[in-house]
Amino acid sequence: MANVLVIDDDRFVLAMVRDILQSAGYAVVTVQTPEEAFNMSVSEISAILCDYNMPGMTGADVLTAMRELQGCNVPFIFLTGHEELDDILPVAIRYGAELLPKPIQPVELIRLLVKQLGTAAA
Repeated sequence: MANVLVIDDDRFVLAMVRDILQSAGYAVVTVQTPEEAFNMSVSEISAILCDYNMPGMTGADVLTAMRELQGCNVPFIFLTGHEELDDILPVAIRYGAELLPKPIQPVELIRLLVKQLGTAAA
């Protein structure tokens, strides 16, 4: 079973994403701040879903820190309601991350996660 880390400052979004992923058979760990994610061991994490707009740190900052400082190369998906993609796309392309627009559609979330996990396993 894949373990998915979800980082979002919105408790409602965390609960919704957790419920969607758990109903699809994934184990889910949720945190509300990037700092909480950085303080945990990511060695058992199979994928990360991260809000783009959070207080103090963007999802791009989180992705860069995970890749460069934590050495965590698992699939990464931005959850974003952010309409201007110019600041997201360069880091997403650089690190092979995907974008999932909000409001989150459960089928699209699972499809994208399965795709990312399959790509990582290949």
